[in-house]
Amino acid sequence: MDMPSGLLTSLTVVEYGQYISGPYCAKLLGDLGARVIKLENPDGDFARKVGPFPSDVPHPEKSGLFLALNTSKKGVVLDLKTPLGQRQVTKLLNRADIFVENQAPDGLKSLGLDYDTLHQINPQLIVTSISPFGQSGPYRNYKATDLVSFHMSGYAYQIQAGVEDPETEPPLRAGGHQAEFIAGVSAATATMMAILLRQKTGKGTHVDLSTQEAMAMMPQGAIAQVNFGATNISRRREDRGTNSVVTLLPTSDGYIAISPREDHQWQSWIALMGNPAWSTEERFATREARQKNWDDLEGLLSAWTSQCKKETLYRQAQNAHIPAFPVNTASDLFDSIQLQTRGFFTDVDHPIAGKLPYTNFPYTLSQTELQIQGPAPTLGQHNDEILSDV
Repeated sequence: MDMPSGLLTSLTVVEYGQYISGPYCAKLLGDLGARVIKLENPDGDFARKVGPFPSDVPHPEKSGLFLALNTSKKGVVLDLKTPLGQRQVTKLLNRADIFVENQAPDGLKSLGLDYDTLHQINPQLIVTSISPFGQSGPYRNYKATDLVSFHMSGYAYQIQAGVEDPETEPPLRAGGHQAEFIAGVSAATATMMAILLRQKTGKGTHVDLSTQEAMAMMPQGAIAQVNFGATNISRRREDRGTNSVVTLLPTSDGYIAISPREDHQWQSWIALMGNPAWSTEERFATREARQKNWDDLEGLLSAWTSQCKKETLYRQAQNAHIPAFPVNTASDLFDSIQLQTRGFFTDVDHPIAGKLPYTNFPYTLSQTELQIQGPAPTLGQHNDEILSDV
């Protein structure tokens, strides 16, 4: 039976976003079938200048970041500083269902693109505004990068294992642009809630998304602990409890994570290692002892695992009911049988960058077929098509 393609085909989205959070929010809606019109200034989205680029040669149409964030969109270049550009974008928004922007709070007010003004023009318009700290509060006008949002969310304090000296081993930021992506997906979720609300009330909504708050949803355990009257979790290793071995270990081709916390799991791990002589020593006999003597134990474990391949070791550990998993690289993901079977990667052909594999949907729906609607637009690619009647 043929299944319908796309879920949001009745919706028109206008996006005036830069870099990651705003474009990612609009991409998620566009990939689901919404008609997304991406507005860019004459010099283009900043993401066009950010790599990776093929052969490390910068090109505004070949940025891997921009290509990934802007699939399923039509591209229009407008100079919003001119009266003509302002009239054109106003007409576009008069016909749109959703306006996604991640400019500074009040940054669009002088252009007549703030929510109050747009609500008068199109009462059904949903405006999704993404900013580092939201549209209100004493920090509303503060600027922030992904690094700032990540650390101010409280999440960075939690992600590192216990350390010997917090003074010389500061909290870490996870790789990539997690705060920006979390803000984008949170904004897309909130936008869909606004769509459901509009079906009930017939009116648009202003979605005010704070990147800091989106990230602050992550360390729920620590927030609950403080809420219950406890102090902040110590970062010192000796204060992190006696969970025995929970660690990353080197292998001959990468890393493996293991967590044989329970005694029976530890015994299975020792058996997998061939019952080395040191395993019977009193300093490793209990969870508390293994934690106390971790520096010595880590070296012994690493010396053995570094001779093994991570995939082989991971499967052996799993078969022995030991919690373990390989630390995958991006290359590993492309080779993953699990991801290949589920079709997580799909090829998209771009007129300049060419055919490249893109991440697909992380879910499937039994009653509809989901597919990326097309490649990222080249700069101003759809000006004639979109602006011919405005």
